Amino acid sequence: MDNIPFEVRAYLSTSDSIAVAQLAERFPDLNATLTNPTVRAAVLAWLADDDAWNEANTHFTLNALRYLRSAAAPAEAQAIRPFLLHPQPSVRLAAYEFLLTLYYPDKNREALLQLLQNMLSDSEDAIRAAGARYADQADVAAELRSFLLRWQKTAQGQGWANTESFELVGRLLN
Repeated sequence: MDNIPFEVRAYLSTSDSIAVAQLAERFPDLNATLTNPTVRAAVLAWLADDDAWNEANTHFTLNALRYLRSAAAPAEAQAIRPFLLHPQPSVRLAAYEFLLTLYYPDKNREALLQLLQNMLSDSEDAIRAAGARYADQADVAAELRSFLLRWQKTAQGQGWANTESFELVGRLLN
């Protein structure tokens, strides 16, 4: 984390808009620093380290993924994909959304469909529901119909019948 400038570490350590405004006042070049490719590379390098998986760093990891999403590049996908396995659902969702930025809505249709299927298969209902909403927004229900029909049957056996994702998938199928 030492390669990440202090002001960027402070920025990625908070979600408080007042704290961010204070940082911007204290560091007038903060926006330029955040868009610096060297800083971006340092954040990506930190994400590749085991520290990014430490439970104590979950908030920082989540904010780092959100920060990177704004200028997501296909070459970065390899560094982000492992976070689809993170134990914290919020981190997994941020990783999914980073990858969706690369594929959505028609930049890479096959990758988008696979990613949505993975989201719908996640153990966390919030991620499954987000996957269903993204599938609706991308208008891919017809392409995913056979998957969604099987998903609906499987979901009942998983105990997901009374979840938001189950309701949303039902809407997609109608």
